[in-house]
Amino acid sequence: MPAKLAPDRNRGLIIASGDIGTDERSAQLLGRLLALLAPQPRVVVLGAIGGSDDADVDIEPTLYAAGAGEVRRSIVRNRADSDQRTLLDAIDHAQLTVLTSDQPLRLSTLIGGTQLARAIRRRNAEGMAVLGAGAGAALLCEHMLTHGTEGATPRSGGATFAPGLGLTNRVVIDQGGHESDRLGRLLAALALNPFALGLGLDVATAAVIGPDNVLEVIGGGGVTIIDPAEMTDSNIADLAPGAPIRITNLRLHALTGGARYDLDFRRALP
Repeated sequence: MPAKLAPDRNRGLIIASGDIGTDERSAQLLGRLLALLAPQPRVVVLGAIGGSDDADVDIEPTLYAAGAGEVRRSIVRNRADSDQRTLLDAIDHAQLTVLTSDQPLRLSTLIGGTQLARAIRRRNAEGMAVLGAGAGAALLCEHMLTHGTEGATPRSGGATFAPGLGLTNRVVIDQGGHESDRLGRLLAALALNPFALGLGLDVATAAVIGPDNVLEVIGGGGVTIIDPAEMTDSNIADLAPGAPIRITNLRLHALTGGARYDLDFRRALP
């Protein structure tokens, strides 16, 4: 569950973004996101060692160019790193924490249940914004989508979950861009967890969830929302691994920049 709010505080923004690079579209997106925060915000960028994470080190100058006043980048190599006092102090004074990882499970296994994870949840409840970029977006959720099978048809075993940071329990996020075939993954995930909304993100496009649980799309791509609230039939419990899943009566929304969606009442807003 999301962290409990203090009586006099509003939760900080929860920002789920597709991949952010160093191109002009990404720079523009970061500029618009940082403009939602305090002037020249202090930013902490968290990544996990291994894979391709070292390749995104250039996000620091991109953040400075977008208006950040101070950027601290921390690479988590083991669980002990998540208890470093200097890193926890940086989180305590940040206006934005950015989660990056080539695989969401890589970072979640290093920080899950640590002082760092608790600090991020507490600070978000106190007003700090948290941005999950690319695969890091999945960590924002209570139920984190870690792996999935590409294709338009949902299949049994086509979505795998693990615990995330739990900043929101309203959505399940698939960070695959428009070039990936994410529909089957999202549908398989919702067959397993029909409480949540399925959220698909394009590259350099963000879904910004405010403290009122209203989502706004920012960027030049699109955000796909699949609502299973009125699902009438699913045969997921009776299938062998790999078999196609039958799901009926879902609602799909394709949202672009400026669109808003109420996560509580599950409806698009004017």
